Amino acid sequence: MKKKLIALSISSLLYSSLSFAEQTNTALINKTLKADETIVVTANRSIQDKFDTLAAVDIFTRANIEQIQPLSVSDLLRRVAGITITTQGTSAHKSSAFIRGTNSDHVLVLVNGVRVGSATLGVKSIADIPVQLIERIEIIRGPRAALWGSDAVGGVIQIFTRDLSPGEGQVGVKIGSNSLYQGYGALGFGNEDHSYTFTATAEKSDGFDVIVPNGANMFTVDQNDDDGYDRQSVGLAGTSQFTKQYTLELNTQYDQGTTEIDTNTLYSGDESSYENYHFLLRNHLQLEQVYLQLGLSTSQDSNEDNYSDYNDDNGFNNPNSLFTTTRNQVTALAQRPFADSSEVTAGVEWYSESIDSNNEYDKTKRDASAFFVTGRHNIEQIKLEASVRYDKVGDINGETTYQLAAGYQVSDQLLFSLSHGTAFKAPSFNDLYYPFSGNPDLVSETADSTEFLTRYQNDFFSAEVSIYQTNIDNLIEWAPVDSSDPFSPWQPKNIAQAEILGAEATISADIADTSNRLTLSHVDAEDKTTGKQLARRPHFSANYNFFYSLGQLEFTFDVRYQGSSYDNANAEDKTLKAYTLLDVGVNYRLNDQLSLFAKVTNLTDKDYQTASEYPGAERGYSLTLDYKF
Repeated sequence: MKKKLIALSISSLLYSSLSFAEQTNTALINKTLKADETIVVTANRSIQDKFDTLAAVDIFTRANIEQIQPLSVSDLLRRVAGITITTQGTSAHKSSAFIRGTNSDHVLVLVNGVRVGSATLGVKSIADIPVQLIERIEIIRGPRAALWGSDAVGGVIQIFTRDLSPGEGQVGVKIGSNSLYQGYGALGFGNEDHSYTFTATAEKSDGFDVIVPNGANMFTVDQNDDDGYDRQSVGLAGTSQFTKQYTLELNTQYDQGTTEIDTNTLYSGDESSYENYHFLLRNHLQLEQVYLQLGLSTSQDSNEDNYSDYNDDNGFNNPNSLFTTTRNQVTALAQRPFADSSEVTAGVEWYSESIDSNNEYDKTKRDASAFFVTGRHNIEQIKLEASVRYDKVGDINGETTYQLAAGYQVSDQLLFSLSHGTAFKAPSFNDLYYPFSGNPDLVSETADSTEFLTRYQNDFFSAEVSIYQTNIDNLIEWAPVDSSDPFSPWQPKNIAQAEILGAEATISADIADTSNRLTLSHVDAEDKTTGKQLARRPHFSANYNFFYSLGQLEFTFDVRYQGSSYDNANAEDKTLKAYTLLDVGVNYRLNDQLSLFAKVTNLTDKDYQTASEYPGAERGYSLTLDYKF
């Protein structure tokens, strides 16, 4: 059945349709398929029409991904209002997403409903996620800790992996500038009751010189060489429907790669490698009046550099730097609809994080547990949502978060909503226990946010406008242990506060054979302890995306503007200049199965930086041959 896995695993699933007591599992899947481009599940862990969701939402489907032809997940995210992306090198190098002015570790990344990422850094490297293995991405802007727990301060990014029907397949090759080579494939197999998809991708590039020192740091090394990468991924996902009521879902993926880096000091390596995997078994049970789910997963996020090899050549004898996170997770959910206008979802979550490193951490394991309740209720044109959750992460004090939202649907085309929510970010293992600098007395960073949203849509035009304010307390920053001692050691402390005011708009219009999308973002993110703007968060940014279809030819035209921003790399205050980038592409569909896509990025060869000392990519090109069967 087409996209059966998406219908089941799309989020931590919860099939609601607010009155499914008489519906079968298959009927619910069919309903999901019909609304594939308009449903959203990450916002409330249950299926909603995107228009009805009382949160700012963006969705990229597989069709969007193939139209855009991005090199990375970052290329997709930078098209979303309210998101700023900083890239320190190529598409495979470190990328950070700042959502609504919050920190880059204030975003929760999920893969098929499973929490992934490093517990030492406290963030997931989005550069490690292969875009060719993605079926769909949902981005929720604004706090969602009351449903998902720690990290969901600025928003949640949920990624769903490829989902093909038995007998369907897709293969492709891509070549490009900097000696880029990529091959990918996906194959659906099985039958009506047991449907699975196998995916694989491999990519290699010579890259470019990713760092150009500005002289501010006397220890920075200018290697003046190209910094390439290679990466490979394989995945298997699908479902087995054993009875009308019971379905078992399987999802597993393995990623590995090596990235050359320009060392930023004399004492660190110039190459890093990663090895990540996750494995998920999720049970779905549809009873007459309630839906039940039990998910079991394990994941690993591992990174190692060649510290030893590099320093041996320079007269030092230090081991490689190795950091591995293993996370085991159990999630149980129950959903119950009431009449045609209400539903309640309750859930419990537990996960265990352990780290392995050649650094002697004071503590290498912690458990986290949580329970939550969320509900929705409609009173004619009024929509109400409420969620509350309690989390206990390791030895840190427990956190209770909540989310309240009320909406008024003026008509089928116009909706207003007002929401308020709280969120938190638990300190990472590095913050708490890193050798000689960790601070076990840290508490969680906390935030509260209020948002007013307006949404309008008709058959040809849509617009979404949000105005929000976020206050963050107990931000963790490095500071001297003894401020009166100039030689005092430094460690992380809960000493900072931030106030963020922002507005954003997303406008889409279909005119004749063209599709047009414009996003506008303004954010004022002030560090209240210094009075300065938070680093790498421009006041204003905008994106315009144009698509035109002419028979077998399809044209894309993308313009991205990012205003100036403050950066404090190497403890030096610096202003990153504003810039405008232009990308163009053309897709020639030879027939229903075979297409040839050519794309040029940074057409004007603009010099720019999203992070101090890291130049952006020069003009580049790619050519993709894609075949579907």
